Amino acid sequence: MTIKSILGSELNSIQLNMIIWNNGSTLLEENDIVNHLEASQKKGISSFIYQDIRNTSLSKIYNYFIQKLNYDFFVIFDQDSNVQFSFFQNIYQYTNFAIICPAIYPKQKNDKQCFPSDFEQRELVILKGEFNLGTTRTINSGTAISKNLIEILLDKHNYVFDEKFAFYHTDHRLFDLIHETSETALLKGLCIGEMYHDMTCELPLENLSQHARLEIAFAKMLMRMYRTQNPKQQIIRNLFYAYKMKKKDQLNFNSFLTLLKCVITKEHPRSKVTIDNNIKPTHSYVVN
Repeated sequence: MTIKSILGSELNSIQLNMIIWNNGSTLLEENDIVNHLEASQKKGISSFIYQDIRNTSLSKIYNYFIQKLNYDFFVIFDQDSNVQFSFFQNIYQYTNFAIICPAIYPKQKNDKQCFPSDFEQRELVILKGEFNLGTTRTINSGTAISKNLIEILLDKHNYVFDEKFAFYHTDHRLFDLIHETSETALLKGLCIGEMYHDMTCELPLENLSQHARLEIAFAKMLMRMYRTQNPKQQIIRNLFYAYKMKKKDQLNFNSFLTLLKCVITKEHPRSKVTIDNNIKPTHSYVVN
């Protein structure tokens, strides 16, 4: 869905480099790869495919490319991001903003905008238009981050995405970092356009797999540990909190044990998986 919508978007005057990271659990079909590279060539998009089916932490993947690539804006998409025709033109026309993001609507409730939202009060959504980065948060998917913002965060903290987090809440931690950094909190963002997205948070507990429940539990535990407004890194208290989460989120015994390990190590289990600094794409097409 994401790739199809990107290939169908308006790219006049835009140089787009598309990175596809296959995070598993199987390798891509060769026919699909050939068809994609042919479509990229017709559209004038440089496309690079990486295949690493170890389910690597997303924060590590983002940080790797953030520091490796040359760009004006770095945009993250999930596999189910439906990009509007004007998405990239919206970025091209408003390059003076530090972040450019669409209004996010969950596919489960497509008449209810959920992001961007107020930094503290998630139920208070930010309408289309300008906003202050320090008082706002949104999701990673569809968010265009300017090179200027990235360079400030790298200069102040040596990272952009917190690698103690792997999947859920990597975006919340990014906006925590922006909020805590005086040089970035005062910068301006722009909400323009729309995107409809699968939102796990909108699903009832009984509709979530055990894996999804555990991933959400990891994220909640790590946010409890590291959010500066409520730092609770005491292991005993967090072990007790994990036990309450086991009952409330209906985690099975194996999931509960894995969550306890997260409490002890204070990082997501996938944080230990590293990316080879010299990794090369398995397939690519480069616009001359």
